[in-house]
Amino acid sequence: MNLNKMIDILIANNNSISAEGLKTILQSKLGNRVLGIVNSMEELSEQSKRYFPNLIVIDYASEGFGVDAIKKIKTIYKDTKVLAITEQLPKQTIHTALKTGVDSYLLDDCLKPEIIEAITETNDGKQFYCGHVIDILGEGEDNDLIGCEGISLSEREIEVIKLISDGMTNKEIADKICLSTHTVNTHRKNIMNKLGIKNTAGIVIYAVKENIIKA
Repeated sequence: MNLNKMIDILIANNNSISAEGLKTILQSKLGNRVLGIVNSMEELSEQSKRYFPNLIVIDYASEGFGVDAIKKIKTIYKDTKVLAITEQLPKQTIHTALKTGVDSYLLDDCLKPEIIEAITETNDGKQFYCGHVIDILGEGEDNDLIGCEGISLSEREIEVIKLISDGMTNKEIADKICLSTHTVNTHRKNIMNKLGIKNTAGIVIYAVKENIIKA
């Protein structure tokens, strides 16, 4: 990563107070440059003639946007990353946004350090999810690898378990599956909480027991 590289950001948010607050947070880190704030999809489209942002931070739940805005953004700004910061929304809505083109996702109660980290990681091509988003996406997951205690793991958690069992570090896992180290660490914590274990050895033992990996 080039630490001297400027990250040009466009904020898409109809709530002026939230948008200005976010602008202040983002510009508090040297290298982040907020090009402007737009409050509708029409204005965002118009700005494509003027700005070429590396990253768009959008609250698609605010008036003037919507989930469909994500697909339009990806059409207009083909090489631009998208970080969504919204209130807590239904799992299906978040899933649709991610499937449509959102690269990273935070809830609007995340603290400044997490927002700053999300900008950097997303700009570097990683996916960054706050813990609450991971929890929402993991709700009601069904799969064949459920232990006798009724433990339910998402496909992503199973993938992380396999890589942990291969002896990979959080950083190595993050690089392999294109997630931020923060997100991998959150997955690891969630896995340990679900399984009721406290260390990596416990994850490996569980993986062998449940035939996730071969002994």
